[in-house]
Amino acid sequence: MILNRILSLCGQSCIGRIGLLSLLIGLSGCQDFTDDTGVTLPEPDLKFVDEALNLPLDEKEYTVDIESNLPWRVKTSAAWIDLLTSNGLKSGSFKMSVTKNTDVASREAEISAWIVEGAETKLKVVQEGIGIALKKRTLKVGAKGSEEEVIPFATMVAYTYELSEGCDWIHVTDGEPITPGVVNDSELKLKIDPYKDVEDGRTAYLYLKGSNGVTDMLTITQDKKPLEDIDYLRMFYEGANGDNWVKKWNFDAPLETNAIHWPGVTVTNGRVTGILFSADNNIEGDMTPLCYLSELKTLKLTRQKIGFIPEEIGLLTNLTALWVRESALGGKIPESISNCKLLTEVNFSNTPDKTPDEYKNNLTGGIGMLIDIPGLVTIKLYCNQLEGSLPVIPLDNNNNPTTWKNLKEFMVYSNGFSGSIPYGYGVSIAKNGSAGLFWVNDNQLTGKIPADIMTIPRYQTVANEKQIRLLKGNNLTE
Repeated sequence: MILNRILSLCGQSCIGRIGLLSLLIGLSGCQDFTDDTGVTLPEPDLKFVDEALNLPLDEKEYTVDIESNLPWRVKTSAAWIDLLTSNGLKSGSFKMSVTKNTDVASREAEISAWIVEGAETKLKVVQEGIGIALKKRTLKVGAKGSEEEVIPFATMVAYTYELSEGCDWIHVTDGEPITPGVVNDSELKLKIDPYKDVEDGRTAYLYLKGSNGVTDMLTITQDKKPLEDIDYLRMFYEGANGDNWVKKWNFDAPLETNAIHWPGVTVTNGRVTGILFSADNNIEGDMTPLCYLSELKTLKLTRQKIGFIPEEIGLLTNLTALWVRESALGGKIPESISNCKLLTEVNFSNTPDKTPDEYKNNLTGGIGMLIDIPGLVTIKLYCNQLEGSLPVIPLDNNNNPTTWKNLKEFMVYSNGFSGSIPYGYGVSIAKNGSAGLFWVNDNQLTGKIPADIMTIPRYQTVANEKQIRLLKGNNLTE
């Protein structure tokens, strides 16, 4: 044959065969099958061994056989088919790979083979579909549950469904009947029961099973119950010696303002807005849970054993009055207290010469963060171990305070404050007449008393007020 003669001329080397292939492919672009020696090549004879390929849905490699008397090439426009080899010299095969079909329905494509362009032989390739598929595979619901969650899916086959073992909090309503063999758009409807646990959420699975053996899965997660005011009260109660309180809280009663069931608690529109214990109630423990009562406006504790002011105090952005008096406080005042912008009263004091040692507050550190709370009216921090400089009040161009404008009582005596008294305190306090108090005795203050302090009415009208509440225990001069 002509092809064998050409092969013998080219020899059996790889270079010779590549040259031959290039020659024949070039010749295949025209209709004249005569080589340059005048020898006529045979008429092209090319076909696929299989009439069609029917493939399963999974990703896989395949070998496709071709019968041909001349060099050939193959191609396809299908993105899901990758031709791993695309040509050959004569009868043989090529390799291809297909991706997994994630569509419900089957898909079709063609592979073209040719010796002469324009005279192509086609191979039909059909890959089956998965037959059934959910259109969403995750569902998240809140602790309150849901009366109806719609789960859409498509199917060409009959189906069943089931929930994961032990799941009794999801209730399924079936979709409409389907017509097998065509794509049906359908849906399941789920009802989710409420979840009352505050510790953990929960998860379940719904399995959608096609009669063709394909299963799709929906993951359903439900949030834990969000903590409410009563939960934070319970956390505080249990962690603060609640069983031994003199006046106990009754968690079986509705949360409302009620001196019998909820002593010391004020409730407004279902939310805790006030907590007040003005006498020893055997409260002993961490007050952090109370810092999550987001509507709390008043927190006043006296003669308890609280231990420290937690960093979380800054979460109480609605707080207007914070008293933790004679409550065994130690450590420093947290910087986060400056987030409580609505505070008008801060009282961490002891009663001079009367607070029992087991209840005595011993706060340390400075109080500079309080200057960032603009509306403070009353600051009572006396009889602690506080130290550092007194906060500098910002002034405008007329030397008037831009914060603490309504300051009425600044009582920090019997601490360890040092340095001079900044100008500005007297400007605000003097506006309150004889009710204005500036008590800083028994610290380590030095320097000259600012002129505005001397305008406070009490220092002009009350005998010995200056000597007792300003000069005593300091090193100040007029």
